[in-house]
Amino acid sequence: MYQGAIILLLTLLFSLPAFAQDSYRIQQVAEGTYAAVASPGGAATSNALIVDLGTQTILCGAHFSRKTINDLIAAATEVSPKPIRTIALTHHHPGSSLFDFAFPDNINLVTTVETRLILRREARKIVTPLLFFKEGLSFEGTERTLILINVGPAHSQGDMIAYLPQSKILFTSDLLYFNSVGFLGAGSLYDWVQVLDGLDSLPAEIIIPGFGPIGNRNDLQQFENYLKAFLTEVLRHIEEGNSLETTLNTFSLPQYKSLPGYPDFTPGNIERAYRQLKE
Repeated sequence: MYQGAIILLLTLLFSLPAFAQDSYRIQQVAEGTYAAVASPGGAATSNALIVDLGTQTILCGAHFSRKTINDLIAAATEVSPKPIRTIALTHHHPGSSLFDFAFPDNINLVTTVETRLILRREARKIVTPLLFFKEGLSFEGTERTLILINVGPAHSQGDMIAYLPQSKILFTSDLLYFNSVGFLGAGSLYDWVQVLDGLDSLPAEIIIPGFGPIGNRNDLQQFENYLKAFLTEVLRHIEEGNSLETTLNTFSLPQYKSLPGYPDFTPGNIERAYRQLKE
């Protein structure tokens, strides 16, 4: 009986995936394209994207700790045999030295010029080979093309989106939150609304947000409606001459109170929006 238990245990161990990880749930959204959705309660705080171009695999995302980037690489290795040569960092928040620095030194890191400047001001230094661009950068493989676009300040001081024109898939990182109010960032809220208007004009059929489930244009419009309603309510308090304290105590968006994250994120979002919009 003891010997049988040992054999069973060894069988289970060797049947486990070689690169098992618990930060992301991997969902195939098209041929060669996978959404890495942050697992509830896991180490990842933001969704990511895995794209097999036919010649190489590219990873896109943000807020990478050593564990989450290792888990994303492990997940990508399981779904594609192509070498991972590039990681596209969609944005970085100032002061977050625990994230976005522990990349393998044999993989190129690509980001926007604004994000590059933010990274340079951090206490830690990136040793990964770094490429950065001002407007856009395209990767054309034998199977599909990935387009990276710098949309400028919005959620952060310099946000990047990823778009696959053949399959009409859009990865927005934290520019969008589906089924959540989310963290409204440290960028420009006015510009954020304009960026969302621009995203709405893209012929995207599948949209992978920075947080929440995979969605579509309807989900994009719902988040845009929430953001506009939120900013309108903050502006109303400012125009009425209310202090920040009064605004925090009396702010109300009853139609959105049931959204996940509302009680946790709203006070901080109000303070950031109040200070920015009052300038």
